[in-house]
Amino acid sequence: MPECHSVELPILDVSQPLEPSALASLAEACKKWGFFRITNHGMSKELYSKLYSLSQQFFNLPSETKLELGPSSSINTYTPHFIASPFFECLRVFGPNFFASAQSSANTLFGQQSFAFR
Repeated sequence: MPECHSVELPILDVSQPLEPSALASLAEACKKWGFFRITNHGMSKELYSKLYSLSQQFFNLPSETKLELGPSSSINTYTPHFIASPFFECLRVFGPNFFASAQSSANTLFGQQSFAFR
């Protein structure tokens, strides 16, 4: 029988000031696992549901459509499978104006009458 390992996913509590040890743990989680859990972020269930629905709509689009935001585009917010990993694809936004970055991606994919990220 295969050996089971328990892994404790790093948790970042954003309601508290970040300690240097928390940042080190976060950096390690990003290097080792590629993800972590954020708690006490203040995001409402309604907003979470809306974002989840939007992400499902995006990731269900045909690959050709998503590539309009891909590495060869001027927007470059989409990373397809096998670029970073064979297991996932991602869509990211850039700061300092995260709203403008998200809206630019949405406008490219869905047109000017697209989703309002507010």
